[in-house]
Formats: sequence, structure tokens, C-alpha cells
Amino acid sequence: MIEESGAPDPGDTATAGEYVLGTLPHAERQRFRARLAREPQLQAEVERWEAHFDPLSEAFEPVTPPAGVWSRIDRRLFSASASTVRAGVDRLWRWLGLGASLAAVMLAGVLWLGPAHEPEAPSLWVSDMVSADGAVRLAALYDEKSGEMRVSVGGAEPADGRDFELWLIQGDLAPISLGVMPHQGQAAMPIPDELRELVANATLAITDEPAGGTPTGVATGPVVAAAPLRRI
Repeated sequence: MIEESGAPDPGDTATAGEYVLGTLPHAERQRFRARLAREPQLQAEVERWEAHFDPLSEAFEPVTPPAGVWSRIDRRLFSASASTVRAGVDRLWRWLGLGASLAAVMLAGVLWLGPAHEPEAPSLWVSDMVSADGAVRLAALYDEKSGEMRVSVGGAEPADGRDFELWLIQGDLAPISLGVMPHQGQAAMPIPDELRELVANATLAITDEPAGGTPTGVATGPVVAAAPLRRI
């Protein structure tokens, strides 16, 4: 809700941005629209997002990932014998080089989520993951101050009996599972204290796993998408 002081609640700031971008689930969008009719300050927050959206999205240019990123992700997540998934990772590399602009709209919104009134102390990290064919989309926003990661999942869902699992890859450490992702919509994921220092400059990856996640603690399915976390 909007605080009595007049400053927007951080949760409303994020939701207003997602409303403008059209990424809210239908039921949540309907509830938010009903609030707009009776909360002028919330309307002003939506108008602020609308004013910022167009110039921000135009500022993005496609970026080619550094050489070797995806091959390193492949090696870290899977054993050397898992060559069958390598082709999928290569397709992701080519897609990111040629079509990174397809994710620009989602990234533009995510870049503005969270408290916009503390620019002097940035504490947010963002990763936007899109599958090679563009069918699966996952955006992650991590707040260093709260230790919470918020994910938004869209596009195609995993097959019956399967789940998407999110992994944190940092340096030479073994990939760490952050949990199974919702099939659609949003989820808030508190990051354990012992992992928070590993988030900065890490890479996030999604794999296709059995329902409930990998039974072994090690990725077993193919890499669906991956992207580095960037400070904003």
C-alpha cells in the first residue's frame, strides 16, 4: 500500500512497474487496476513508470557475452560426459549474440524495480534469462540490503513431471541450487546468510529437472537459459 508519508511502498513501486510492462499475472493485474481507481498516489507511480519506460528501453544495445562463458557454465553444471546438452548451450550463445534485444523490454522493467528513491546507495543486482528459442523467460532481482531475490517467470512451462531449477554459479565453487521455480508468475526467495556474499557478479542458470528438483544436488537436465547478475 502507499505509505501515509506520501512515499510509495517499495512493493507498490515494483508492482506498478510490472503493471506498466504487462508482466503481472491476470488476477494480480485486475486487483492492481481496482486499486488504481481509488488510490491517486498509486496512479502517480504508474505515470512515473510510463514516463521512464520508453527512454530507458531505447538505451539498451545488444551485448555479446565474453568468449567461453557458456562453455564454462556447461562444464560447471554438468560432467564432461554430458555432451548432449552442449548443443543447447551453443544455441543460447548464438541467440544472445543475435537477439539480446528481445529481452530488452523485460530488462528495462526489472532495472527499475525496487526502491527508486535511494540512488546514492545502489544495492540491486539483476539477471535476465531467456531460452534460446525465446519461449522461457525468467528475470531475477536481488536486493543486497534485504537479502531477498525476487523472480518473475513467464513463457512456456516445463513439461509434465518436470520443473525448472535455478542455480547460482560463482567462481570456482560448485553450482548451488537456489530452488525450484514457479511455473508462472512471481516468487520471493530469501537467500541464506551464508550465500549472500556469493551473489555479487555471479551467474544464474536454469536447468530442466525432475519434478521437485534434482534428486542428487547436482544438475541433471539441460541448461534452459543463463545470464550474469549485474549491479544496477
